[in-house]
Amino acid sequence: MKFKPIEWQGSIIRLLDQTRLPSEVLFLDLTDYIEVVEAIKQMRVRGAPAIGVTAAYGLALGALSIETQSKEEFVSRLNTISDALASTRPT
Repeated sequence: MKFKPIEWQGSIIRLLDQTRLPSEVLFLDLTDYIEVVEAIKQMRVRGAPAIGVTAAYGLALGALSIETQSKEEFVSRLNTISDALASTRPT
């Protein structure tokens, strides 16, 4: 069986729920950075490279959700999202 454990699909991240392995293959469709934060905290994604990719996709989802014309406000909100993602794991 071939599949991608992490995949960007337009406005969602499709993530293999590693807590279900090996007995079940279940994918989560994450639609915002808060769901990504929770998935990382709950260890639904494991391993530094996979966590890094998932967090980067979460940052992209968060950036896409920011509605402002102000560069300063955009950067401020993006920093908040980045901080939330960075605080999910101690590594």
